[in-house]
Amino acid sequence: MSDETERKPLYGRVRDRSGKEYICPLDTLRDPAEVTEEELKQCLDSVEGGFSDSEVRAIIKSDLAKE
Repeated sequence: MSDETERKPLYGRVRDRSGKEYICPLDTLRDPAEVTEEELKQCLDSVEGGFSDSEVRAIIKSDLAKE
């Protein structure tokens, strides 16, 4: 049974116009290829934070556990 309330958010890596990489919940993005400044407020800055792939997975897992 896939109830809409049980769906977990999906995250993806996106880049802003300057090429900076972010980790964002995909359901907050209208077009992942053209991310707006407003949409980036919902994202994690993966480069500036220096997150490795395993750290990104841990952050996402932690965020999902909070819901």
